[in-house]
Amino acid sequence: MSQAQDVLRSLLNDLPISELSSDEHRSTFEKIKERINSAADLKEELSSLYKVQDFSDFALGLMWIVDRAEKNPVMIGASEEDERLVFSSFRRAIGDAVASEETRGIPGGVTETPESAFASLFQGEEQTQEALSSFESASPEPTAAEESAAPSGTGDERSFSALVERFVEATQSGDDSRTTYLDQVVSVCDVVIAGDFPYDYKEFCMLLTEFLRYISENQLLDDVRVMNILSNVSSPVTQWANTSPDERTGLLEDAVAPLRDFKSLFE
Repeated sequence: MSQAQDVLRSLLNDLPISELSSDEHRSTFEKIKERINSAADLKEELSSLYKVQDFSDFALGLMWIVDRAEKNPVMIGASEEDERLVFSSFRRAIGDAVASEETRGIPGGVTETPESAFASLFQGEEQTQEALSSFESASPEPTAAEESAAPSGTGDERSFSALVERFVEATQSGDDSRTTYLDQVVSVCDVVIAGDFPYDYKEFCMLLTEFLRYISENQLLDDVRVMNILSNVSSPVTQWANTSPDERTGLLEDAVAPLRDFKSLFE
């Protein structure tokens, strides 16, 4: 077992699932945990889970922890804040009754709002089980259920644009959360780049990832030139995500343009 798998296994074992509101919800969690813990390819499993409707936030949190564990060989476990966020996102995914009210049992638990990145509520246990079934039947080749759950419509694209917007706002305000949001945006972009998504979406994610990794590696996150580029990117992405898929042609061009030649501004 890799160190990242060990960290993730420990995290999932430590979550207070007794606080979930029903046996069905606890059973759902156990099935997903077993699937993840026994995965031969952890990243492939998390990518499959990300494509399941309303589980993108939960999967993204796990991807982020795995990425940190891989970059930090001495990391022995997730933080209490990680546990709180992952548990909250799972409760949102299954529509747990108290998910939007409180997160008891984890220090620092606070109210989660519907506006949080990738937060969308399940409407009932039947839909939860349908989503779980699509995850359990996942394979390297996308199934019909996965394709229908992938961000090819307005759902996950809107969640992605909301995440980008939060990252931009955090960067402009100098909030410490900006580095966390940056990692999350890159994680989602990696999923899109590797997946079966529209070309303009993949192109934007490839260019955005290159830009974000460049400014991160060169410690340029607070540079005014970065602020200007991000400001020009955020609005077109929001407009694109909130437009019907058959009317999106060309809408991402304004977001892509400043990313194509960004290095010329820093040389």
